[in-house]
Amino acid sequence: MFKKYHKNYYEDTLEKFKVQHNILVLVGNGFDISVLKKYKKGKMKGKTTSYSDFFDYITYFNLVDKKNILYIKMKNDRENHKKNWSDFENSLSEILHEGKNSIDEIESCIDEFQGLFTLFLNDLVDTNILLEANKDMRDNKLSIQTFKNFLKDLDDVDKLKFSCNTNQYDLFYFVFLNFNYTSLLDNYIFLDKKQFDPHCYKYSDRNFKLEYDSNTRDRTTFLSSYLVSDIIHPHGVQDISRSILFGIDLENYDKGNSKEKRLVKSYWAQYDIKYKSYLTEAELFIIYGMSLGKTDAWWMDSIYHEIKERDVELIIYKHGNEDKESVIELFFDCCVRHTNSSEEEKNKVKSNIHVVTFIENNTYFLGLEKK
Repeated sequence: MFKKYHKNYYEDTLEKFKVQHNILVLVGNGFDISVLKKYKKGKMKGKTTSYSDFFDYITYFNLVDKKNILYIKMKNDRENHKKNWSDFENSLSEILHEGKNSIDEIESCIDEFQGLFTLFLNDLVDTNILLEANKDMRDNKLSIQTFKNFLKDLDDVDKLKFSCNTNQYDLFYFVFLNFNYTSLLDNYIFLDKKQFDPHCYKYSDRNFKLEYDSNTRDRTTFLSSYLVSDIIHPHGVQDISRSILFGIDLENYDKGNSKEKRLVKSYWAQYDIKYKSYLTEAELFIIYGMSLGKTDAWWMDSIYHEIKERDVELIIYKHGNEDKESVIELFFDCCVRHTNSSEEEKNKVKSNIHVVTFIENNTYFLGLEKK
């Protein structure tokens, strides 16, 4: 859960603390892909963390057991020009529902892919790229830009209730859920000495200024405030091969006796125990670089539910030139537990969803250019 800060308990460090704003950020593979496209050099230049590049890697270096049913499925789908052939977790779902292979067989193949993906990531995300990205983030102050300027990405910030509820001396608490296995995002958001001072003023303990342009307040608003951030890897990390979690979402399964549970991400990552409280306590959700696919339905359904029940808001960052209505429909499509919701309910939820589309990675939030 979000740590709760209270002035009464933190008199010495939060002198004028007023209100805590919890912001939950979900970051997917799109972020890693953008970083690798910009900084990757050497033998793996042009390669990203996409499953298609992973498939090419294990094929070219002849690393995979050719009898691996997941590999066979991806290979056949590619040769048949199937649109989503490189969506590994979608392939896993299709194999399960075909019913031709046992759960034990599928799981054994997943175990092989865990080790292979670690090899792939270690070749792809090496020390050189981390150091080059690290220098750029620090010198161009991209990390602090993400935190203090993200509201400037919105066409009309005054339509965001979150911004209207912010004020001087508030605390902004960002928790990032990094669904990538690499540390590229961890590297990006780390607040080093060049970008951030926990006590930067002589007579004041505020350490942060949220900045945005508003028509209802002063043209440019600067909120003297507090900043806290954390990062979590729900699906594992590159350095621990067995932690890398591949799986699917199932709406209904028996947690006690079902064999299918061995393939369900939400079960093994213990979503309900570890992360549900973050969802119920967040005032603002941000989704960046996620495919908005059904394999992440648990998260999308949970966000939908919180918007509906608590009138909180969601910002979706989507790479491409899709119109905003289409992006919202993509979100609705992967909320599989709410497919039968009424149009009135969907319209209520839609009114609290804000979309930022971009072609180049030049947004304030998680962008790769100084603005």
